[in-house]
Amino acid sequence: MERVQINGRTYSDPDVVSLIRSSVHPIDPQHEVVRRARELNQLLRNFGDVPPEPRKRLEILASLARVKMAPANGPGMAKIGREALIYRDSDGSSRAYYDSTNTDARVNFTIAHEIAHPFFPSVGGARFRSMCADDSKEANELEMLCHRAAAELLMPIEEFSETLAGEMGLGSVPRLCARFGSSYEATVYRLATAYPGVAVAGVLRYRHRVEDIRRMKSRNQRSLFGDDDWKLTPPPKLRRQSVHISEGAKARHIIRWNKSFDDDSCVYRAAAELGVHASWEPLPNECGDCGDIEAIRAPHQNPENDPTQPDILFLWWQ
Repeated sequence: MERVQINGRTYSDPDVVSLIRSSVHPIDPQHEVVRRARELNQLLRNFGDVPPEPRKRLEILASLARVKMAPANGPGMAKIGREALIYRDSDGSSRAYYDSTNTDARVNFTIAHEIAHPFFPSVGGARFRSMCADDSKEANELEMLCHRAAAELLMPIEEFSETLAGEMGLGSVPRLCARFGSSYEATVYRLATAYPGVAVAGVLRYRHRVEDIRRMKSRNQRSLFGDDDWKLTPPPKLRRQSVHISEGAKARHIIRWNKSFDDDSCVYRAAAELGVHASWEPLPNECGDCGDIEAIRAPHQNPENDPTQPDILFLWWQ
């Protein structure tokens, strides 16, 4: 399997590598998906008045991108059991099906996500998607890049910045959700990626370090022989589950997979109490600089979570 590193990120997904290799010089997929999304948004603006309804606008964008969208659970169709399915037709266009039983915000993001798939030269077959991609170490490379493009398509930088009007913080999220038909989580991530300075957003989950998990998996065998070493395993901490950074951020601002937040961080107050909790603190990354941070319990929780250890959404900027 080929692995390619671009600007501090490593990629091995065949479609992503194909995009990177599609020019004489290697292409940064993070920048390329944003460029193509903005180009598609501008193409729509060139036609004149842009429909104010998010769904109508996305349907036109899908047509411009030659992606035929349809609900997967309509008359005569079986439910696909996933968030979406997309495959290429013989004429070069794409056909995508989505689960229309989800919320409007979730469907909107799904449509935007599937519009982004043709940005990549496909070297595989049909692609399925589940909204639970963040459960893997780096999630799925291709899916996360499509997420990045979907945010740009659903919440274009020009309109998003105009609506935001210089504000920053979780207090603006409900207003932005109403304007762009986006979910709370997607809007928080977009606040980070659209920020003109340095910003980081993501989801935190209570979990152990990889080595602690390995130790706990083997503790049952050791306990048969009276080994109490497993009792020394530290409790789970809030660790980075997904991360989204602004264009002005650098590789040193990324929070690595196994990093946990300090015990005195406001993210733990957000886990213990409802509402938005704010502070001025550094992130657990290579940067070390302090910035504003706001945290809140994620609206959608993993059903397997301990209720006393909820997932946390955070937004940090400087």
